[in-house]
Amino acid sequence: MATPDSTGSGQTPRARRAADDDYIPSLEKALAVLELFGSDRPEWTLSQVARELDLTPGTTRRILRTLEKLGYAAADEGRFALTPRVLNLGFAYLSSQPFAAVAQPMLVRLARQLKATCCITVLDDREVVYIARGTHKAIEPFYVHVGARLPAYATAPGKILLAGLPEPELKKQLKGWKLDAITPNTITTAEALLEDLATARGAGYAINDQELFLGQRSIAVPLSLGGRQSAAIVAATSVSEASVERLVAELLGPLQNAAAEIEEAAAALL
Repeated sequence: MATPDSTGSGQTPRARRAADDDYIPSLEKALAVLELFGSDRPEWTLSQVARELDLTPGTTRRILRTLEKLGYAAADEGRFALTPRVLNLGFAYLSSQPFAAVAQPMLVRLARQLKATCCITVLDDREVVYIARGTHKAIEPFYVHVGARLPAYATAPGKILLAGLPEPELKKQLKGWKLDAITPNTITTAEALLEDLATARGAGYAINDQELFLGQRSIAVPLSLGGRQSAAIVAATSVSEASVERLVAELLGPLQNAAAEIEEAAAALL
């Protein structure tokens, strides 16, 4: 049986607390619950978690309820599963550690090849966050810095990431979401967005045709990090440089090849 007491140095929480007044046993228990979930066991009931970690039902309930309230877990008929928000814990590492450094030269090389700005993004609730980029001077007016947050529904990487969400999570995201008209081309209804996401899901890529910035087009494909579609790589250029048809005919292939290269590099780090 995997228990919180078996983590770390092998000491019990009481022993660790005695050795360090700043130690938080409740955090250890919550992290142990998170670590239970995996591809071989994606769902757990409260009683199963309590039994596996040797926790009281009350402690287990409070931990699972807290994870649910914070958006890290979802419950369905008494069975708990993690949500994509958990990936943010890993992305905080990926965006600040060797992954970004490894991806950077690949993005710069791709940007030069495609004459586009190329970025890696992750989904955080209803926004995409840019964690790495390579730029090309042709689209400097559409500069997006690392750390920038943009509405997912109006971006190519946001749409391909939304398209990859499980249906219950996607429905939850869309509920009550006001889709503002950022440009005349912006999708502003849930019905139109769902149709666009279905197209992106089937094609394996998403297009943004001046939905965020007038004069800019972009194309994005998903990235699988840690075995899950959890990020996206996007190439953005100006309307004078590329039609929608050219995005697909000339940029999609190199973008997909770069995605495979980046996934291989990420796998070596994770």
